[in-house]
Amino acid sequence: MLKNRVYLLIFLNSLFYFLCAYFILFFISRISVAVSASAFSIPVRIYYNTIDYLIRSSDWTSDAVSVIFGTGPLLCLILGLVFLIVYTKVESETGILRILLVWLIIISVVTFLGEIIIGALMNQGFGYVIMYLFIMDTGRVVVTLLGGILLFFAGLAMSRVLLYTANTYLPDLKGFDKTKFIIYQYLFPYMAGILIIQLVEIPKISWFYTLIRLCGIIFLVPVLTRSASHQDICFEEEIPEVSISWKAAAAALAMILIYRVVFGFGIKFLQ
Repeated sequence: MLKNRVYLLIFLNSLFYFLCAYFILFFISRISVAVSASAFSIPVRIYYNTIDYLIRSSDWTSDAVSVIFGTGPLLCLILGLVFLIVYTKVESETGILRILLVWLIIISVVTFLGEIIIGALMNQGFGYVIMYLFIMDTGRVVVTLLGGILLFFAGLAMSRVLLYTANTYLPDLKGFDKTKFIIYQYLFPYMAGILIIQLVEIPKISWFYTLIRLCGIIFLVPVLTRSASHQDICFEEEIPEVSISWKAAAAALAMILIYRVVFGFGIKFLQ
């Protein structure tokens, strides 16, 4: 009974931190796009589901397309690497904020590679950069497959790293508990978080961004399948104290309101 309660708390806290991480990266990436657009004197209005570029189609240049549509994904890649370096410094700590750091890493990687995969398929977002590089249909298929492979292997590479966040809640991870932890710490919160974001976006759901989010499954599947093959892990003899992070819950709720209300009206960035 006690262990079931622990896994419920693992799920809730991870969900709260997933939402915080998602919206933090959303705000950063959108601001970076606005800054990039301003460098080309292009005013933009940013909504939660789209970005309106207040410019005629004929006025776009190849440089503007490459920089503006490439800035968000590339910034996510850079941030993901920075967060990963920071995480290696605190991997053995037990603080719950490490969960936020891990979600920032995951979402950064998924956003970067997801933009490549879905952008190449739908000719949107980063797909415009691919088009302006004169990559033909066959090349876009190759880019899509390469992005999916890289995302899959990123999950494989990080599977053991993700298990170590269990020391915040549990004294050890043995047997099926390794897989169960991955399910409650990552898989369930990720799916629940996507569902919440989808509901918040009703009725103006962006299927482009929805498919990018779903690319996270490509990352999590190898994490889940490989978790059972790792050796058992022992952290501490004493069971850590576990409680719901109400601060994370409040932060997630505040960010949801900003995302839906403020970005629902749209924020205009002038020249």
